Amino acid sequence: MKKHLLPLLCLCMFMSSLPGVAASAKMMLPADTVAKLKPEVRQVVETVIKASGTFSIEAVSDLYAPNAVVADEQPPFSWNGQLAGVQWINSVQKAVKDFKIRDFKVDLQRIKTFQQTDEIVYLIAPVEYTGLVNGEHFEEQGAFSFVLRIVSGKWLIKSQAWVPRNGM
Repeated sequence: MKKHLLPLLCLCMFMSSLPGVAASAKMMLPADTVAKLKPEVRQVVETVIKASGTFSIEAVSDLYAPNAVVADEQPPFSWNGQLAGVQWINSVQKAVKDFKIRDFKVDLQRIKTFQQTDEIVYLIAPVEYTGLVNGEHFEEQGAFSFVLRIVSGKWLIKSQAWVPRNGM
């Protein structure tokens, strides 16, 4: 019995120290991390999310890096290159048409998770899509993860991936 007491005691000590470690890790940001999301980055994300609800390919046509990657749940599931955003918006519009969704709307929730330096940003954008399918309320919640980089002095999307809430 005594030989099992030491590992159990060590495990208890480790578990009790986790909240303190998590709290101190949260407060420590890398020296080059910016504490507030830059307005120009927020604007790019808001434009993309809004365009996914209005199907505005013009709004996103110059927001993606030449080597961008976009991943989403409708076929063909990924798009690459500078036109990845345009192709993705077209696929969203096709899915809404195919599923006969009416009153399609998108709501960008508060962005709380991000890491940002002067040249690169990683963020999570919680989003809710709603509408009507056959007269019934339709709702899909999830989040986009984005990576944006400065390219020729402009913030561009390097990667974008959708994860539905039921996949989290």
